[in-house]
Amino acid sequence: MPRLLHDRPAGLAALLRRRELLVAALAATAGSARAQSDRIDGPLRIVLPFGPGSGTDVYARMVAQYLGTALGVAALIDNRPGANGVLAAEAVAHARPDGNTLLFTTNTTHAANPHLLKELRYDPVKDFAAISKMGNLTFFVLVPASSRYRTMADLVEAARKAPNTVSYGAANSFGMVSGSKLGKNAGVEFLRVPYKSSPQITTDLLGGQVQFAFIDLAAAAPMVKAGRMRALAVLADRRFPSLPDVPTMAEAGYPGFNVVAWFGMFAPAGTPAPVVNRINRELVAVLNRPDLRERGAELGIEIFGSTPRELEDYVKSQIALWGQFTADAGLRPE
Repeated sequence: MPRLLHDRPAGLAALLRRRELLVAALAATAGSARAQSDRIDGPLRIVLPFGPGSGTDVYARMVAQYLGTALGVAALIDNRPGANGVLAAEAVAHARPDGNTLLFTTNTTHAANPHLLKELRYDPVKDFAAISKMGNLTFFVLVPASSRYRTMADLVEAARKAPNTVSYGAANSFGMVSGSKLGKNAGVEFLRVPYKSSPQITTDLLGGQVQFAFIDLAAAAPMVKAGRMRALAVLADRRFPSLPDVPTMAEAGYPGFNVVAWFGMFAPAGTPAPVVNRINRELVAVLNRPDLRERGAELGIEIFGSTPRELEDYVKSQIALWGQFTADAGLRPE
């Protein structure tokens, strides 16, 4: 009997110990399952650095509808223009890394800003999880159809005769850098007028507040097709198929303007790999839709996807390239 009384606590302790181990194992299993889950509860919030009607906005809305359906959640567009895309980039960098908040952006926030802004409050590489490249965007030099400027030479000559009077609108890094580079290469001074978004520029172009602008065709296509605006040159290494009479900048006498304007999709850093991979998988499938690509081609958007790693490596290479591009334009961080 003494032996039985002595052994009972030991048996109870062993039983409790086994229960503890079982609970810990179940918890670990549940935690592992959660960590490996690719579930996105939604709604999906896609943050944009430019306003409604911009090329980025037009394209994002085309994609959001299909992506939300593929993920089984509602997809909402959140336009946050201003500060050269910084407001949008910061919003996503500080969002919860659960896959519900994404940044649909361009080279402005993830390649040019490190060379244009002295105090950049986000890191385009470390603060984001790359998802997929989204394609390239075609930019044009545009003037109102009523403008007396018929060629790039006309613009340059006018600026030569009256420095800082021929104005251009710039709503993004591409327009800002291109205008400065054109002036430097031609040996003239244009007047840059900053804007938050391309649609505001087109309104002022038609109203005569600015004389020309570097605008993507996606934002200006309706005006060009309606004959209210005229393209003087395309910033690409070849002519645009639907506007074959518009010369490239090189053909117009100003080479070195074929740096690509591009799109990319990002999540906050720390987003679980399974979530990133699922969004990438569904997004690339959307980008391969023939109807989407055809619509994009009409708007000057070359649509394609990539792996997350390809986008991450591309961003790093583009940061270096835009450093040279801004230097060639004579621009320094402000």
